[in-house]
Amino acid sequence: MQQTTSLLGEARNPVQVIALDSRKSEQVISDKQYLKILQLTDLLSRNLEINDIIRVFSSEVQSLVAHDSYRYVSDQLTKPLRHGKIERHSLHYHLTIQQMDLGELTLYRKQPFSTNEVCQFEDLLCALVYPLKNALMYQSALTSAYRDPLTGINNRAAMDKLLPREVRLAKRHDQRLALMIMDMDGFKKINDDCGHDAGDLVLQEVARVIENSLRDTDMLFRYGGDEFICALPHTDVQGAIDVAERILSSIHDMECDACPQAKQIGMSIGLSMLHAGDNYQRFFKRVDQAMYRAKKDGKHRYVVA
Repeated sequence: MQQTTSLLGEARNPVQVIALDSRKSEQVISDKQYLKILQLTDLLSRNLEINDIIRVFSSEVQSLVAHDSYRYVSDQLTKPLRHGKIERHSLHYHLTIQQMDLGELTLYRKQPFSTNEVCQFEDLLCALVYPLKNALMYQSALTSAYRDPLTGINNRAAMDKLLPREVRLAKRHDQRLALMIMDMDGFKKINDDCGHDAGDLVLQEVARVIENSLRDTDMLFRYGGDEFICALPHTDVQGAIDVAERILSSIHDMECDACPQAKQIGMSIGLSMLHAGDNYQRFFKRVDQAMYRAKKDGKHRYVVA
């Protein structure tokens, strides 16, 4: 196992760490250190939240390898996990196990790391890799379960899990919450004239257009074939109307090479604010009825309930 310490900003390749494998721990580390690794592995294995695993690992190794901050990066995370201020000196590792990429972990502090600290930290990394692998696999399974495979946005299972919770949180903290139900107009003609493959491409483009009209904190779901649902936390009615108008404008301007008839599709949108007396079912039904009124009133429009 090789390792380098580096100054912040130096262009060095990350060190690759492969857990345990043929290494004979009793020949390399003391009994006390080996027991520490086993105890730490057991502690980390009790959690499947990546953020908690990295936080606990940092806390537990602090007494042996003092550090001011850490940064963890993984392709499965939307943004790096950070704690503390990045300092001048660093230990940087690219973690892998059994050809699975576990991401990159970096410790920072003001003073250089000693050779003894480097060796201790490399030993302690053996306690991290298996719990981290399990957590990443678990998160990957969750993501697959709640993602629509065609459009890449949240699916109905995710909506059934997240939307009732958003309603409860908004009511508990007296916060504003807007909900939109959107149904495409003219989508059946796309499938009839251009085929289902073209229809899939149009759905993907519609999902992309809607996502581009939303904030990072908004939640978008594919509810059915050509029906989408969006929750807008901390949004008043005018803010929700602004979003609906952006979506309508973007759908109108949308182009899809797979089917020229895509220019003819529209979107009927029902929207409403969460009311004091609402539960999730009552809130959802009111927005759904508003969407059907938008279709009845001429399509490609929004109706506020």
